[in-house]
Amino acid sequence: MDSNFHSLDWKIRASSEDTKNCISKPIHIQDHVFIGARSVICKGVIIGARSIIASGSVVTKSVPADCIAGGNPCKVIKQINNDSTTY
Repeated sequence: MDSNFHSLDWKIRASSEDTKNCISKPIHIQDHVFIGARSVICKGVIIGARSIIASGSVVTKSVPADCIAGGNPCKVIKQINNDSTTY
């Protein structure tokens, strides 16, 4: 989700004014990131390269590169050592 796309006021939601009050920020997902099923990534978040996001996580703040993160709210669980690459 990259925005707060609906007003809490039902009168505004019912009109064309709803999109005018939208607050939007981009989401950046860097290379080789794995995002588990049913995760929610909120607006303005950057997920660093080679990171893993656990299933069902709610990512409210940016996640650094090379780590495993998960939970609600999402927190870094472990740093990943990427000294050697194996395929």
